[in-house]
Amino acid sequence: MCKKAWTIAKLNMKNIKAAYVVTAIITVGLIANYIINAIMAMNGVDMSGNESISVAWTLWLLPALAAIIIPARNFRRTVNLGGKRDNFLWSGLVVYAVLSAAVSLAAIVINNTIDNLLINMGNFCGIFTAPTVFGWSEYGIVVAFLQQFAFLFLFAVFVHTLTAIQDKWVGWVADILIIAIISVFTPIAPLRSALVWFFNLILFTNAPLQIAVCLILALAIYSLNKPIFARKAI
Repeated sequence: MCKKAWTIAKLNMKNIKAAYVVTAIITVGLIANYIINAIMAMNGVDMSGNESISVAWTLWLLPALAAIIIPARNFRRTVNLGGKRDNFLWSGLVVYAVLSAAVSLAAIVINNTIDNLLINMGNFCGIFTAPTVFGWSEYGIVVAFLQQFAFLFLFAVFVHTLTAIQDKWVGWVADILIIAIISVFTPIAPLRSALVWFFNLILFTNAPLQIAVCLILALAIYSLNKPIFARKAI
């Protein structure tokens, strides 16, 4: 099973070209903005008051878009080519783990090289990075990588599962429920506190707990895909 799942995972990673293209276009656009600011700074323009988001944020699109394409398009292709549903499910975990790890590593490298360089050049008074916004940099680079990986893995699994149920009535119910939770919980103080507590748990809490919660939730949510894909029409 492991060998077949890995083979399907490699095929899935090859067949998400749209995710690569969209992520690349948006990333290049933000890099172009960096270059323009650097050129202006070198020509004497005071850019010290500028603030920007890190280009690393755009990389987060890759696992999210992959989590839409794989269940929506690649599943039927895989089964029609003779792939087993169980192997497809295991391959999804592999893909999201690989992409989340790759994006997290690339983001950490960008944060500690390009972002720091631009700040030191005086192009920006601040660049908002995920480790600084969520406090992941408190425990060092390695822990920041693990925290970012855990969150991206959870996010990709959630998007994958939500996409997988869109062709059933339960998908519409889930969409309405998510919208209702956000719209109802936000204005009511006790419910808003519960919502804030949850996001603190998966984003801002201490590193070991945040990593453990994200991974446990991801595996729990992904387990729902077995009955979903067992009944999914080809």
